[in-house]
Amino acid sequence: MEHEGKYLEYKETVSRTYLKTVSAFANYGPGTIIFGITDDFQTVGVADPLRTALDIENQINDNIIPGPDYSLAIREDNTIALTVNKGKNTPYCYKGKAYKRNDTSTIVASEYEYQNLLLKNMNISWTELPSKVQDLHFKAFENKFISRFGREAVFPDTYITLELYTEEEGFTNAASLLADNNPHPGLDIVEYGENRTILDNVYYLEKLSVLEILQRTQEIFERKYCYETVEGFDRVVKERIPSRCFRELIANALIHREWMVSGKIKVEMFRDKVTVSSPGGLPEGLSPERYISDRHLSFLRNRNLALTFLKLGLVETLGSGIPMIQESYRHSVRKPEFTVEDDMISTTLPVLLLPAQLTTEQRTVYELVRLMQPVSAGELARHSELSRTVQLRILNELIDCGMIAKEGKGRSTKYILHEQPMT
Repeated sequence: MEHEGKYLEYKETVSRTYLKTVSAFANYGPGTIIFGITDDFQTVGVADPLRTALDIENQINDNIIPGPDYSLAIREDNTIALTVNKGKNTPYCYKGKAYKRNDTSTIVASEYEYQNLLLKNMNISWTELPSKVQDLHFKAFENKFISRFGREAVFPDTYITLELYTEEEGFTNAASLLADNNPHPGLDIVEYGENRTILDNVYYLEKLSVLEILQRTQEIFERKYCYETVEGFDRVVKERIPSRCFRELIANALIHREWMVSGKIKVEMFRDKVTVSSPGGLPEGLSPERYISDRHLSFLRNRNLALTFLKLGLVETLGSGIPMIQESYRHSVRKPEFTVEDDMISTTLPVLLLPAQLTTEQRTVYELVRLMQPVSAGELARHSELSRTVQLRILNELIDCGMIAKEGKGRSTKYILHEQPMT
């Protein structure tokens, strides 16, 4: 028997708590509830399947608003299968509340999830709604427009074309994000020293146009991860982390984040990596697998804001960010990491390290540490087949270039990847 999950629930008897799950499936489903199966997955059936099915039908029709799309089937073992289809007229509520599934349980949808269900019903996004603040100023936007097109943005024509303004309702939320006096959450940058316990700098970028936030964040990044060398008679800029990848990450975080969540975008800068975390999960219809695939198509949560960034030349072709990042690291030993959660998306860009920069012995030891961490020198020696002297030299070389770290002392010494917080 299939175990319960996000889209399957078993009930031994009919109690009205199942109506919460009907709401969840109608909002986010589809899903199935099977009546007549115990908590330990024993099939007991129901006493009067026809009467029970009629009761279920009446309870759904009387309690779920608006009425969901569902079907009932009485099975040969006297169980009843209630299948609820995902509806278009969201939110579907039971006793005035919308519900969602959280693994095998059903919980109340949060306020912003409820608002998203409302917007989905109206087929619009939050950035298309009228801004609560209409006294907005656009110096950063105007300067970027002039730089891009060589002419000023004409009000209201340009703003209407970019869906930042309507004559009926004024500026949209997308316009308020582009405004110099942007009232929405900003972006925090933390620069760490050797580890998370050492803070070198903290920057709070808020009450600024998202265009200004993008520019300032890029400048801080370049000061930390870019440097100049002299090659012949020329000064050449070198990048420890691809600047193009970081800029795309920040632009995408600003464009695609869930703006109804109050949290800020967070950028964490380490010696050997940078991590960008953006509030809100993936847009509906985009799975984690498709998000990180090289066939990723852009799902525009904030369409008018995304198209404005594209028009101003601040992003490349929409949907090209993740494939471009993966291609930039194709030959690197260290790869980007993508973490997708229900309320947060994080991407880590490590310092580029090409195979040519590592010896065969260095690659062997690094991979062993990665697979076995935390690992002692003795455990490494048994698997690497290197002498203790050679292994110690290689470990110190990998520590010096920021790839691994050492924790503990004496016989308790262990080696880990540097990405993990050191204690």
